[in-house]
Amino acid sequence: MADYSKLAKDIVEHVGGEENINSLTHCITRLRFKLKDESKADTETLKNMQGVIKVMQAGGQYQVVIGSDVEDVYDQILLSTSIGDKNQSESKEADNLASGNKKNSFLEKMTDLISGIFMPFMGAFAGAGLLKGFLVFFTTLSLLDKTSTTYTILYAASDGIFYFLPVFLAYCAAQKFGAKPFISMAIACAMCYPSMTALFGNKEVAVTFFSIPVKLISYPSSVLPILLTVYAQSKLEKGLMKVIPKIIQSIVIPVVDFAIVFPVALIVIGPVTDIVSKGIAGGIQAVFAFSPAIAGFALGALWPLFIVFGLHWGFLPIIMNNYSVLGYDYISPTTFGANFGIAAACLAVFLKTRNKDMKLVSGSASVSALIGGVTEPGIYGVLMKNRKIFIGMCIVNGISGVIAAVAGCIRTAQVPVNLLTIPALFAMAGPAIVASITFSFVIVFLITYFFIYKDEVQ
Repeated sequence: MADYSKLAKDIVEHVGGEENINSLTHCITRLRFKLKDESKADTETLKNMQGVIKVMQAGGQYQVVIGSDVEDVYDQILLSTSIGDKNQSESKEADNLASGNKKNSFLEKMTDLISGIFMPFMGAFAGAGLLKGFLVFFTTLSLLDKTSTTYTILYAASDGIFYFLPVFLAYCAAQKFGAKPFISMAIACAMCYPSMTALFGNKEVAVTFFSIPVKLISYPSSVLPILLTVYAQSKLEKGLMKVIPKIIQSIVIPVVDFAIVFPVALIVIGPVTDIVSKGIAGGIQAVFAFSPAIAGFALGALWPLFIVFGLHWGFLPIIMNNYSVLGYDYISPTTFGANFGIAAACLAVFLKTRNKDMKLVSGSASVSALIGGVTEPGIYGVLMKNRKIFIGMCIVNGISGVIAAVAGCIRTAQVPVNLLTIPALFAMAGPAIVASITFSFVIVFLITYFFIYKDEVQ
């Protein structure tokens, strides 16, 4: 895209101007606006704007789908406006989660909250996961020795973000909840501190805090404990700021946080969230155990719809919880075929259409899904314009999910799903996952090219 600054200016203008924007964030493909009044946005003009793929109003946000250029457009908007300053006050949105001040549904608020916490470090997370996947692949083929120092160095690079996940979550959660982020990170570091993990590992030592029994859990790689801890921290800080003179707040509040929040996290929050985490993991396991075919079909078929409305973010904490509790995840492999099904449908349209605009959109969308694992351009730019293709693809993706679920495919690291990562996926999930994604790609391509897509239907 040649001129990001013009596109950025036009988008801001047609969402109602800078004065109509409360805050702005972005994910892999979308600009996510919080608007004061969505009726002031000129949706039809935005939809037809060069460089805009789709406009969505979901999750309590006004979402403008850009595609792979979204970060460049986002940067230009921040450069040319004062929206970056408004983003600093976005933490107030978290208070509305329980207060009901917003008209958005609880599901919309949770989706926004989850995406806001996990999205900022997802690039580093995916990169580390991919490296971990390839290490599994290389050691499986005996191309790399697990006892070598090379492996130790590379494994540390790949596993560090997973081990210290609470620290990353602490910073992002503090931004959303309005807590002091570096104090949140310090509390997370204390949770992962070597002496704390040693106490957890030593079952012979009775851990107490001023004679109060403490049931320690494993905090490295955990998700729920730090999220609730930061939420409690934010509430405590806001209460303290009302009663403590401002001149001594910077000294008193951190001390109180460390002295109260961290012990409460260990005594109450940690054990409670451990029960909840194991309950969630056990409940989902029970569903898969009852009928892996039904569970796999539902997830595989509905995954593109979840992406359309941004609801796929709601599964991320569950997946992360599985890593923490079980050491692996068995939910996400049922959705792998969806990426390849979307890529195949776009590729079929690209090869068959004679419409220059559709050929350009479908070709780039196919590459984006197949190589980059980014499916929104294909969903919004191609598939939602032809319901028959979308429905046929979802059905095939559902069957692909059945294959993965029945075979018991798992993922041990958060590896991106695309053509380049198939060796890593194979190393973690075995040949069944390759069969699953191959089935989805081949069948979706064939039915789209030969039976569903008619070039005259645009």
